[in-house]
Amino acid sequence: DLIAGLPGEDIDSFAAGFDQLVALAPHEIQFGILKRLRGTPIIRHTQDFGLRFNPDPPYNVLATDRIPFADFQRLARFARYWDLYANSGRYRRSLPLLLGERPFAHFLAFSDWLYRRCGRTHGLAQEKLVEWLREYLHQRASASAELSEAQIDAALIEDYRGSGGRSKLSFEPEGRSMPPRPAGTRQAGATPARQRRHM
Repeated sequence: DLIAGLPGEDIDSFAAGFDQLVALAPHEIQFGILKRLRGTPIIRHTQDFGLRFNPDPPYNVLATDRIPFADFQRLARFARYWDLYANSGRYRRSLPLLLGERPFAHFLAFSDWLYRRCGRTHGLAQEKLVEWLREYLHQRASASAELSEAQIDAALIEDYRGSGGRSKLSFEPEGRSMPPRPAGTRQAGATPARQRRHM
């Protein structure tokens, strides 16, 4: 199963809630690991739930009596990659090709694959994120009749160009002209780029 390795009923319940939230099509879903903020009552539950916290800021939960350390690391990577791919607003056409009918399970599987592929969660160039998503989706397309490679490439190119990407992607057709560089700078009061991509 796509979410194999994570605790059964708890993660299944969470995945169902996450999938319902994705279906509502919010601009962003803030997915993060619980933190022990100074003065908050979570400290009272440390022993009851076997909570282990990072001793350094941001004091995030590292493990509980139900979710071990390795699984928390897996979920933390999910959160980081979700922010890069979903919350960024850069993949409006290609993200649905990845998420399908089981957004949590499909994105978790992609997150696991991506970490094996690149070995990090930060310092990732936008062009590499596009290339890796294409590689993963092409692998899925070869095992399924639901997606075509042409459909994947067209969605990724449109997303990349629509979010201001200017480099020539390795899979773009020869002879395709690059868009002109935008003129001027952002005006005071203009909507920040991340929010504009969701509009």
